[in-house]
Amino acid sequence: MPKTAPNKLYLWRDSVLYLGVSFEPDLHRHNAVQCCIALDGKLMVRSHNMNNWQSCQAAIIASNVRHSVITTGSTVCLLYLEKTSDNYRSIMDYYNVDPACNSHRPLLIHEPISAKLQSLFDNAIPASLDLSAAEHLKNACLTYFKARLSPAQKLDARISRILVMLHQHPNKIFLIEELCDLVHLSESRLQHLFKAEMGLPIRKYCLWMRLRHVVKIALHGGSLTAAAHGGGFSDAAHFSRTFKSMFGITPSTLFSSENSIESLVFENPIM
Repeated sequence: MPKTAPNKLYLWRDSVLYLGVSFEPDLHRHNAVQCCIALDGKLMVRSHNMNNWQSCQAAIIASNVRHSVITTGSTVCLLYLEKTSDNYRSIMDYYNVDPACNSHRPLLIHEPISAKLQSLFDNAIPASLDLSAAEHLKNACLTYFKARLSPAQKLDARISRILVMLHQHPNKIFLIEELCDLVHLSESRLQHLFKAEMGLPIRKYCLWMRLRHVVKIALHGGSLTAAAHGGGFSDAAHFSRTFKSMFGITPSTLFSSENSIESLVFENPIM
């Protein structure tokens, strides 16, 4: 990877895509599922129940599995997914693995990257991707991992109404009862409808939204403390703990002056 090319970080409502140098040599765990691809060289993966480093092209690491990933090359792609998302469930369905199980070893993949996917990576590393290009790259990665991609559908009007409310007040922690009253649904019916429409539970959606909102504020020059308050966290330390719990790295490490990183936060349109 050329030294002039910054690392890339793209954030969506239930996923994060990172392109750049590997930064996780020590055993650690995090809440988000991690799908890794070596862009040059091979991945080297180990976990709490693997005595030796294992070589592979790619790997899927389930939620809260202690692991470490390095590369024999210079650049990796890390795709973080919400563990309750439909995308992750469809990947696990393909590999016949129960997504509720978090004690299995990392799933090692030896399938080579296609020339088309490699070309997408090669073009993305030196470039600044817009929403369309970043979305295309993410979907290509999901396809490599055998996710079933569904075309976007018009949202149920009640879910759209809730999303408008949530995004208008990203620093507010809504009670589920408040959202039920807004759309005149029972709690069980709302939970079911939201998951069916959005692909992840409402509580998880709100957490990803708040994390994304804090990063967005910080990227626009706000202090981490002000950004944390803007995302409904009590202080910067609360946000940092939550971020590390989700992704296995502190935001200060990711956005330190030693790491040249280009970040974009995408807000999915409310249809």
